[in-house]
Amino acid sequence: MLSLSRYKRRGLAHKMISIHESLVEDMIAYFEKGKLTREKMKEARKALKQALKLAKKKKINPGVKINQAREILEELREEVQFALKVVQATAEEMENALRHIEEERIGEVLALIDRARERFRDKEIEKGLDVLRESQGQLTKKILDKTRKAVLAGLRSEVKNLKYEYEERRSKKAPSDKR
Repeated sequence: MLSLSRYKRRGLAHKMISIHESLVEDMIAYFEKGKLTREKMKEARKALKQALKLAKKKKINPGVKINQAREILEELREEVQFALKVVQATAEEMENALRHIEEERIGEVLALIDRARERFRDKEIEKGLDVLRESQGQLTKKILDKTRKAVLAGLRSEVKNLKYEYEERRSKKAPSDKR
């Protein structure tokens, strides 16, 4: 389990913002100078250079080389689109997790407190005290059981599906990389 000491001073939101900044920098660097990107861009430049050479010297349509460059760039586009799907899926799951946390940690306790307030207004002191004790018990509860079950217990989620899809894509590309 992760140490919570890194969240003490500035909080979880600050850490999430710094992770976001780091991820954006990594994405830009990956598509600027990552190995896959460098290789694909090199292949595309080579194909376009050959297309220019064919068109210039032989005065023929270099359609094959142009299609080769297009296919290479389409592969890069697929990589970007897949990364976009991953970002959207992880954002949705994180949002879902935060909603569950909010409901379990805050929403349930607030509902109990409001119910206690109504009991006191209706002059039902004993019932109000019981509800207040129950809300106090909810506040002392440290583990978010419902949230853990809802968010972590699922066998398949969109992010896990994308992870498996990514592993399959990598395993299919591995034999062709060894050429």
